[in-house]
Amino acid sequence: MRCLIPIHQELYPKNSLKRAENLCDEIVLLYIVDKKLMDKVQSEASYILPSFALQNVEEFILNMHRQEAEKVKKSIRNVPVELRFVKGEYYESIEREILRNSPDILMTDFHLRGLINLDAPVWIDRGGEIKECTMIVESLKHIGRIKRAIEFAKNVCNRLSASFYIYYPHTSDREVLEPLGKIVDRAGGEALVFLKEQMHRVPEDKTLLLI
Repeated sequence: MRCLIPIHQELYPKNSLKRAENLCDEIVLLYIVDKKLMDKVQSEASYILPSFALQNVEEFILNMHRQEAEKVKKSIRNVPVELRFVKGEYYESIEREILRNSPDILMTDFHLRGLINLDAPVWIDRGGEIKECTMIVESLKHIGRIKRAIEFAKNVCNRLSASFYIYYPHTSDREVLEPLGKIVDRAGGEALVFLKEQMHRVPEDKTLLLI
């Protein structure tokens, strides 16, 4: 499984970086230096520095972040890692990388609304051991998509040596889901799986897989 992990100076995904060594066969680290931050630094520095010195300020900041990016890369020892270093907007940089390389999953520690719009499954890691994963199916509409999502979620959970269950709150038509996994009467476990369009509430204490 090829995993994409974005890193931003204000959004450091320590849980995902730790989890990735068990979940991923290959990791792409996308280290994003915030363009807005760089522009702000340049604007503030322009009041006290001559124009020829501003370029040195930018180079200093970029070099500082490159060194940090290399440290993160070296901290991952058991999985092949590819480092991409970019200056840009957070979501735009992730979207470009997804279009460019089509990762199997995006891993982060933070639930940000814009992540749902990205064209890749999203793993939001809250940390801690995961023993059980439960996929919440609210409707059997688009059953083909549900089946594909269940197979993907099973693969992720198997890689983490976690049990996989399906929670379907209705009593009718359960026979459609029964061949796909064990159906339970409550959404338990440390990790919850949702179809993106069926997630209406964001549990803050659970790891989430949004497909």
